[in-house]
Amino acid sequence: MNINPTLPTTPSEAGPRPAHGPLDDAELRALLWAFYGAVMQDGLLAPVFRTKLGPFPGAGWPVHIARLAGFWRAVTGSPSHYRGQPALAHRHLGIGAEHFDRWLELWQDTLNGQQRLPSTQAHTLLTLARRMRVNLQRAALHQQDDQ
Repeated sequence: MNINPTLPTTPSEAGPRPAHGPLDDAELRALLWAFYGAVMQDGLLAPVFRTKLGPFPGAGWPVHIARLAGFWRAVTGSPSHYRGQPALAHRHLGIGAEHFDRWLELWQDTLNGQQRLPSTQAHTLLTLARRMRVNLQRAALHQQDDQ
């Protein structure tokens, strides 16, 4: 995986973490739309999402983006009504480690490209994505092992 040096890769490289406020809802939605726009241009990831959600940006995408905005608000400590089960949502998709590698790479690229997003928030979102990747990948691969 290609790691872009503009974002710290470990907390120790980041130095002391400055306080930051909650993500602005409009910025979060813009970030998610930009990210999934990139995902839908990717040869590895686009087929998985197209099968599940339909053509971008229509079909099931507005609901998916709204659900993910709620998820990201919840995991960053902002008010949210999200009550999903992300691990279960990633089962039965036929995805493997290479999909998660690419997902994380595109997430980092998108965070790097969001000029309005403070670097502390971008770092937090990247760190959270790296942590959740472990559980989501475990769930997706565990289901494949059971078949």
